[in-house]
Amino acid sequence: MIKSPLNSLQSLASLVFFLIVLSACAQDNTVYTSPEGYTLTDPETYYLSDALHEVSGITFPYKGSGVLVAIEDETGTVYQLQLDENKTILGKFGKSGDYEGIAATRQDLIVLRSDGVLFIMPLANSKEEKIQDVIMTDDLIPTDEYEGLAVDPTDDLIYVLCKKCDVDKKREKVSGYIFEIRDHQPRLKGQFEIDENQIDSFESLKGKDFRPSALAKNQLRDEWYILSSINKMLVVADSSWNVKAVYPLNPKHFNQPEGIAFDADNNLFISNEGGDKTRKGTILKFNETQ
Repeated sequence: MIKSPLNSLQSLASLVFFLIVLSACAQDNTVYTSPEGYTLTDPETYYLSDALHEVSGITFPYKGSGVLVAIEDETGTVYQLQLDENKTILGKFGKSGDYEGIAATRQDLIVLRSDGVLFIMPLANSKEEKIQDVIMTDDLIPTDEYEGLAVDPTDDLIYVLCKKCDVDKKREKVSGYIFEIRDHQPRLKGQFEIDENQIDSFESLKGKDFRPSALAKNQLRDEWYILSSINKMLVVADSSWNVKAVYPLNPKHFNQPEGIAFDADNNLFISNEGGDKTRKGTILKFNETQ
């Protein structure tokens, strides 16, 4: 049977209508809310140089100076940034590798490699072109997959958080390790964990595991902010790691969020890797409003 042109047009119109309806159903209807004191829907955006296209961690080690220190996940380089002045100082601390986290105590700058190896260097040396006196530790925690590194400013303890560790298989938990540093040498002090069921009670993980990419301490509110690029969410937990709230992240702003930090004024900063080569790495600033 030969279809008439009218029937063909009707079929085409039906197909177009179906695709429009399907597209509308697929649209994101998520309501994006924000933690107390911040508005995650209205960031101040800083675009990074090509060298920081794969920015993977950020921290503010010099209290009150406004200098943000960043790493990317390839070259073993520390980047000291003055965001408002577009200035950068580079410091080489290690060989090429997959570096995922950076944090600072009062005396030391610490970098986390994805396999759990820590690089510890005196903060006073961190602006050198080739950073001296770097200590590399590779026997503190099991070799696995890690991305989260933070320091609690109240006591200078260091927190390392699993992204995907064998110990957490079938546990519905995410494990972490606590260290202290004495004479630039880290020592394991304890462990902690985040309960995925608590996260799920606030915002569905949709049957997936929680894969954190960064964490930082909100010292003013005594809360931990745990970021996940894969799950596109920000988890807020109390000082005992009990989940208090979960905030979905809008991909419009958070295309690949891998770093998180607070400055001396408790403003929140989140960094995005560029991902697609047509995009720039970014740092988003959210001013403290209360």
